[in-house]
Amino acid sequence: MTLKERYEGVINYFKTNVPVAETELNYSNPFELIVAVILSAQCTDKRINQVTPKLFKDYPTAEALASASSDTIFNYIRSVSYPNNKAKHLVEMAKMLLRDFNGVIPSEIDQLVKLPGVGRKTANVVASVIYDKPAMAVDTHVFRVSNRLGLTKAKTPLQSEQQLMKYIPKEYVATAHHWLILHGRYTCLARTPKCDVCPLTEWCQYFKTKVINKNAPHSLSTKKETMAKKETTTKKTAAKKAVVKKTATKKTTAVAPAKKNTTKAHVKEPVKADKFVAHSTSLKAGDKAPAFKAKDQNGKLISLNDLKGKNVILYFYPKDNTPTCTLEACSLRDEHQYLSKKNYVVLGVSADDEKMHKKFATKFELPFSLLADTDMTIIKAYDVWGIKQFMGKIYDGIIRTTFIINEKGVISHVITDVKSKEHGKQILEL
Repeated sequence: MTLKERYEGVINYFKTNVPVAETELNYSNPFELIVAVILSAQCTDKRINQVTPKLFKDYPTAEALASASSDTIFNYIRSVSYPNNKAKHLVEMAKMLLRDFNGVIPSEIDQLVKLPGVGRKTANVVASVIYDKPAMAVDTHVFRVSNRLGLTKAKTPLQSEQQLMKYIPKEYVATAHHWLILHGRYTCLARTPKCDVCPLTEWCQYFKTKVINKNAPHSLSTKKETMAKKETTTKKTAAKKAVVKKTATKKTTAVAPAKKNTTKAHVKEPVKADKFVAHSTSLKAGDKAPAFKAKDQNGKLISLNDLKGKNVILYFYPKDNTPTCTLEACSLRDEHQYLSKKNYVVLGVSADDEKMHKKFATKFELPFSLLADTDMTIIKAYDVWGIKQFMGKIYDGIIRTTFIINEKGVISHVITDVKSKEHGKQILEL
């Protein structure tokens, strides 16, 4: 099958069976659409549709949104992903829309991407949906489905966009975007694609190589199974030979009478492995918090003595820019304004240096200090260095722990079961 035939087959199926395909985001005008699309980045349409009705009711125009503060907008969208950043982007987007475009959503991609919070994917969605332009927005679904079908061989969304635009007729580009999204959302799932009910298997490269060939004699999976069977057979044969040899030896030595052994054979009981227990800090609520002094990502010297009269959230984490540590930091960032209202000061501590902290804090717009404890003075003072386990591997490292220190410098809470994704809310609920 040629690439041209593959495209024709897929497009003809969708034309015939899914003639109408539209975004599942709810909106009533171009302004509402661009707001909804900005919010939908790394979030589900279902969640956005739950958030936007009240937002659109209270801020129906660019003028209304531009006059709001990002803190106010945050309260409307706090349940979506990255609400802090998106709240700022929405307000700034509305301001630029009024200042540079007279309140009208621009139709050109190069103008749309100038708006805060609008990347190439968002710009393509707006251009295709509002202005019916032949623009291909590539999200995770489009990228995955087009690669699996064999329509593209792309390593980046931009490559995927360029390859799709080359072969899809212009009159179908805008609709094809929705075809691929909906197919990825409901049939060609990321982890467990529903190949058994998929109507596109006739043209699908993934189905041909991963599903059909699985049962073919020449396939890699069949070869592995055959090799495994041979290895099992060989082991069984070797075991039988060993038993026969052992029996023959016993018969040979049985000629000489052996001394009768009246002692019962000692059978060794299998040793049960002790359940692994990770290290936990020896500090507890009611203890005086160990004093500390260190520089943060901006070179500012932070001392516990200078924070008397404040409630301090001192959280220890393994490393900057790792997935779980990022989730924890972003959770504290998103709840920071509420923590501040409760007189909390947030301080993160790891063994990373100031330069690493700076990159991490800048990338995720963290509004609090990260202390560089490269010599692990603070880490050891709070007893959060010890044995831990990850993916079966046991090693020494920083144990994720949070200490809440009250206004008098006394530890009021020690959190060892840190819920990284919602750590900010976890602290607010104490």
